Amino acid sequence: MARTDPSLDEQIAEVEGRLADHRAQLRLIAAEARSRISVTKSMPVAMLAALAVGFAASRFVRKPARPVVARQRSRSARMFGALAAALLPPLMRPLQHLATEWIAQRLHRGAAR
Repeated sequence: MARTDPSLDEQIAEVEGRLADHRAQLRLIAAEARSRISVTKSMPVAMLAALAVGFAASRFVRKPARPVVARQRSRSARMFGALAAALLPPLMRPLQHLATEWIAQRLHRGAAR
């Protein structure tokens, strides 16, 4: 076949046109992807900037600290606190178990109605 064949030239032109269309679509897709990436990259930066501004503002706008007032507890209150501190940790598991059983019974009664 000779190079001057019009059908071959038309086919080449058609293929080159499709390639040009595909390149244009690829450029659009790449530009859109770059814009999405820049938006997703800028979001954490914006969040960090807002967080930094918030912390800076909280440093400058502070309420004056209240004076700490030490209250004297009565002897009975101190004894009750010590007794509660000693007894509550070992009693937590049985109390949780009883509460769980009670809730399960209430739910079972409600479902049976």
